[in-house]
Parts: sequence; structure tokens; C-alpha cells
Amino acid sequence: MKYHPEALEPIVTFLRDIGIGVEFGPGAQNGFLPGVNIHAGVIHVDPETLVGSGDLLHEAGHIAILPRRFHKHLGSNLEEDMHRSIAAEVGEGMPSDPILAIPKQFSEFMAQAWSYAAAMHIGVPPACIFFPGSYKHHDYDGQHPMERWIESGTHHGLSALAEIGLTGYAGIFGLIKGSNGLPPYPVMSRWVQD
Repeated sequence: MKYHPEALEPIVTFLRDIGIGVEFGPGAQNGFLPGVNIHAGVIHVDPETLVGSGDLLHEAGHIAILPRRFHKHLGSNLEEDMHRSIAAEVGEGMPSDPILAIPKQFSEFMAQAWSYAAAMHIGVPPACIFFPGSYKHHDYDGQHPMERWIESGTHHGLSALAEIGLTGYAGIFGLIKGSNGLPPYPVMSRWVQD
């Protein structure tokens, strides 16, 4: 592993504690990211080929934002699997239920913001998620652009997580939308949808 191998153990412990399965071994092959794959909502990891330990948090974020009943339908292509399983339940088009509609629209942003909040909660550095090459940012000075966007309070994932009731509004969204009664992001009231 190239980036923050010391964060792997606390990340795996955290994910298992919140009910997201993590398995080590050959199931990690042929995933969207090196060393990480998803099978029936369980994250499979190979520490030898994993690029950054925070990749597990990002993939877990995609799983966590969906109600648990969808987890068993999630595999290597999380985005496609999410869309297919939502459509199987409520039909094509945009669902009327915001718990399904918001992840369908903003899952990537939500996974980024969720993984950052998780890193803060666990006490691992955000650099384990936002490292050179992650999110197609290879060359930058200082802080990773995605981390900077989240910390500025203007990243759309913050608002989307609040819309589905996992956290409170923060940053610019707190000024625009006010309070939903939950502590503001990055404090999470729940880590996984029911």
C-alpha cells in the first residue's frame, strides 16, 4: 500500500462496527479501484495492491448512503448497481423519496463527504482519502483540491448528507437552509441509512 497503511486497521474496525462488512483476500481483484472490490455490499480488500487505505472509506460511503435493503445488490460497479436496484424497487426515473433520489443524483459527492467525516471521526488523516492521483488530481500544491472544497463548506456532499438525515447542514448550506435539528457536518448523527 502506498498511502497511509497505518490507517487501514482503524478504518476496517470502524466499518465493521457500523455494519459494513470488510473481507481480506482474492475477492478484492478486478474492482473499480486497485485492491478494493465490492461483492453483495461487502468490501473486499487486498492490502498489497491497495493504493490508499482511505479508498475503503470512499467505497463504504457509497454503500452507507443507501438504505440497508439495497446493500446486497451492490457490487463492483456501485453507481450502476445503485441505479439498477433503485429502479427495480420504484421504477425508472427520479424516485419521489428523497432518501433514494438524493443518492441517485449525488452519490459521488456524498461518498467524498462521508469518507472525510469518517476519517475525522476515526482520527486518521484526510490525506489517506485525498492523496496524489485520487479523484483525478495528480499535481497540486499543499492540500488536495477535494479536501479543500469540503473544508470550505461549499462541497455538495455536505448538503446531500444533511438532506437524507445523516448529519446537519454546514458551511454555506447551513446559511442557506438553516438547521435540520442535527449537529452540523462533519459530525454524523448516523453513519448508515436504515
